[in-house]
Amino acid sequence: MQKKGWKKQKAKSFICGYCKECNKELISDNGGWIVTHKKEYFCHNGKDGSCFDNYCELKVKQQQQEYGYVW
Repeated sequence: MQKKGWKKQKAKSFICGYCKECNKELISDNGGWIVTHKKEYFCHNGKDGSCFDNYCELKVKQQQQEYGYVW
């Protein structure tokens, strides 16, 4: 005869958003993503490295071209 016991439920995963740069699904139990103050989602391990780092570098280059100076 087998003892009755509690069965542990499996953790449910939820899609929290999609990366703005590479369009990768960002899942609740799979960490490594960033949300900006504008509710833009970025992943840490995209195709070309960190999508958030790539986005930041692009924004800096755009500002340099717009204002005509180098940091």
